[in-house]
Amino acid sequence: MRKQVAMIAMAALVLAGMNEVAYGGETSLAGYLTYWDGGENGGNEGVGGGVKLRKKFLAFLSADIRAGYVDFSDLNTSVVPLEATLMVGFPFVVEPYVGLGASYYLFDTDLPGLDNGAGGYGVIGLQFNLFVVGALAELRYTEAEADLMDGLSANLGLMVKW
Repeated sequence: MRKQVAMIAMAALVLAGMNEVAYGGETSLAGYLTYWDGGENGGNEGVGGGVKLRKKFLAFLSADIRAGYVDFSDLNTSVVPLEATLMVGFPFVVEPYVGLGASYYLFDTDLPGLDNGAGGYGVIGLQFNLFVVGALAELRYTEAEADLMDGLSANLGLMVKW
C-alpha cells in the first residue's frame, strides 16, 4: 500500500511539474482594439488600439506592460496610455483572469486644464489559449486624475505566445 501511495504522489508531482513547464514562464505579445465608454466622463467616447507584452511568472501570476492610443474625436483630443498590470489567472484553454494596474496618460489636446496624469484600474478578462496564438477580451474600470479617462473600457485582441 505504501508503495502505491508513493507512486501516486510521485505521479502527481510529475504532472504538477509538467503543468508548470507548460504554463509558467510563457510570454505573449498582443495587439488589441479598445473602446472607452463615455458614461462617467461627460459622455465622451473614445476608440483606439494598443499592444501589450505579458509575462507569466507562475502558473497563476502574470504581469504586462501596455501602450495604446485612444482618440476622443468629439473633443479633438487623443491620449497615449502607458500601463502596467499585475494579474492572477487560471491557466486553462479559456483562461479567466483579474488584475490591478497603474497608468500614465499623455494627452494631445487644446482643452484647458487637461494635463498628463496618472491613474489606476481593475481588469477582468478571458484569454483564449491555442498553441502559439490566442485571443483576449477584457473589461476595465479606470479611476484617473483626468476625468476624461474615468469609467469602463473594453479591449479585444489577438496574440502570439512563446
